Amino acid sequence: MNNFKIIFWILIVNLSFSNSISGYDLAKMIDDKEQPKSSKSIISMELINIKKDRKKIKEMVSLSKDNGDKMLMFFKSPKRDKGVGFLKIETDEDDKISLFIPKLKKIRRISSSNQSDSFMGSDLSFEDMLSRNLDEFDYKIISDSEDIYKLESISLNDDSEYYRHISWITKNELLIIKEESYDKNNKLLKEKSFKQIKMEGYNLISEIDVINVQDQHRTILGIQTLEVDGNIDNDTFNEINLKRSEKFLQ
Repeated sequence: MNNFKIIFWILIVNLSFSNSISGYDLAKMIDDKEQPKSSKSIISMELINIKKDRKKIKEMVSLSKDNGDKMLMFFKSPKRDKGVGFLKIETDEDDKISLFIPKLKKIRRISSSNQSDSFMGSDLSFEDMLSRNLDEFDYKIISDSEDIYKLESISLNDDSEYYRHISWITKNELLIIKEESYDKNNKLLKEKSFKQIKMEGYNLISEIDVINVQDQHRTILGIQTLEVDGNIDNDTFNEINLKRSEKFLQ
């Protein structure tokens, strides 16, 4: 076999492999990537009113476990938000989200029909705080360039605030670097960009920048400190601890 035939054969094999991957396969490979067993972080939240050029900054402490399926979060600042607690527990059967407001001395449970509500005045909804269930979307690779996949994910969940997402994914490490989210009328609602860091062998998100293009509002979440694979008990993630912010804000 001459050199030309060898090169031609290699190109055909590579092209066939590239075309063989489905949208679902790509989504599953991203979902299957190894994540820390647990994490503890301090996160800043910057809220920006683009029209009025106004800015607010909040800070929170977050603990998570089991690939982020369990999360307990408390706001440290500003003073009026201190002690506000957020708890989520995701299982195959159900997702539970609870919010504790100290001033009201009451735990609010977020139903699936209310998951489109804003999370603490940010451009993230409660739905955005949840992992995406693979089986609740139809997937299609709509672009396949040299370095980037563009993946379309159409929601099958009637309660979702979104019709679809389009994600830009790096081929070398399968990292989502950008995403567009469209509302039920298929109009662009949010633009998101992601920065990553490598820590203890994991690729982890260090910053999320979200712009609500319809409201002209922006939220930037940034990781200030991060610890991974520490010992966090399962008992940490329960509603009783939502009222014990002082224990976690020390």
